[in-house]
Order: sequence, then C-alpha cells, then structure tokens
Amino acid sequence: MAPPPPSPHINGNNLPAPSGETFAKFFECWISEQSRDLAALRSAAAASNPPPPEPDLRRLVDRVLGHYEYYYRTKSAAASHDVLRMFSPSWTSTTENLYLWCGGWRPTAAIHLLYSKSGAQLEAHLPLFLAGGGLGSDSDLGDLSADQLQAADQLQRSTILKEREIDNAAASAQESLATAKMVELAGGGGLDGEGMEMEMKAKEDGMKRVLEMADGLRMETMRAVVALLRPSQAVHFLIAAAELHLAVHEFGRRKDGAASPQQPPS
Repeated sequence: MAPPPPSPHINGNNLPAPSGETFAKFFECWISEQSRDLAALRSAAAASNPPPPEPDLRRLVDRVLGHYEYYYRTKSAAASHDVLRMFSPSWTSTTENLYLWCGGWRPTAAIHLLYSKSGAQLEAHLPLFLAGGGLGSDSDLGDLSADQLQAADQLQRSTILKEREIDNAAASAQESLATAKMVELAGGGGLDGEGMEMEMKAKEDGMKRVLEMADGLRMETMRAVVALLRPSQAVHFLIAAAELHLAVHEFGRRKDGAASPQQPPS
C-alpha cells in the first residue's frame, strides 16, 4: 500500500498571510486536511490482505506528523502578528475553548489518549483471548509491551514537569498586567493610549513566548508518543487523535449553531 500523495491544501507554498482572519481560513483547511488524513489512516489500518509494509506505514505516519508541524508553523506566523486571538480563537467552538490550555490542547492529553485507546482495543481482544486464542492482532494499541508502557509512563512524567514550567511562565506573563506602570497608566482620570499600547505590546511578547513553548511541547509530545510505537500502532494512535479532535470540533460547532438566535425572515 503506497500512501496517498501530499495534499495541495496544506503545504509551504500556500502559507496564508499571518493574521487572525487568515488563520481562521487556514484552520478550516486544516480541518479538511485532517479529515483526509483520517481517511488514509483508516484505510491503512483496515488493509489486511496483504497488510501494508512497514515502510509504507512509516511514510504515512511521517506525512501526517508533517501536517501537524506545518499547522504549528502557520500558527506561530499568525501569532507573531496577533497573539491575542490564539488564546481566545474565534475559529473553534465554545466547547473546544472550554478545554484550551495555553492556546491549544494540553500535551499530556496525548498520553491519556494512548492509554484510553490501548485499553479499548485490549478489551475488544478479550473475547478471543478468553476463548483460548491470543490477544488478537499485535498491530494495534491493544498489545503494548511492558517496555512501551514504561516509556509512556516516563514520557508522561517528563511532560507533566514541562507543563508546570509553562504554567509558571503563563502566570508570570499574566501577573505582569498589574505592574506599577500599568496602574499608573490606568489611573489619573484619563487613558494614556500611547503608553498603554507600548506596555501591552511588552505583555503580548510574554504571551507569545508562552504560546511558543506550549505549541513546541504539544508537537514534541505527539512525536514522542509515535516514536515509542510500531508503525502500525502509530497509525491507530493518529486515527484516535484525529477522530477525537474532529468529533469534538463538530459537536461544538453544532452546539454553537443550535444556541445561536434565529434571524427573523426578511
């Protein structure tokens, strides 16, 4: 099974102008791209006669990870011009925004996803095992080895420590809003617009650094999870990640649409 060719929708030649508005459009392209990646991953996971060669699976996994990396590069470019929108994005639903951590998903969620999917697939193999067979296919996450579980545990511990460092950096950036200089600019009966603009620019730089650290850890954790898996297992992990993201996005979009007031007929 040869992996599909790279999509023309997500590539370096189509990098949108770095602004909140264009990133919102890019995000819609990213959702479509993730849907296409999910279809390719599902096709690879379902192929069994014969099963796809490991090199083909690895190329597919690397291609999908490349799309994640390009997403974060584009996000970084947009944040350099408008970091505030990255922390309160208009292109995601209110449901998704409820779970935001420093402008995106919490990195340890990737490891929790690995454990959850592994448990679900292991449970699916139990009837065969109890009937005297094995645990089924060793190509999915239901058959993680002791070494893989130990590596996942170590990754989780180190990722938690890095998340705490980012939490501290975010707290420092947020606390800087209440400096003596900001209090001075806010008082006195009148707003010093120019002075406030200069001070807020400095605060935004701190939040850009937080976003850069958080997005870097998100991608680092995703790659680390994939690295501890066999190619066929990595396919199942990436399927679970895409399914979860797309399902939550679609659920939130529909919920927001249902909550929106209906426009009277013209």
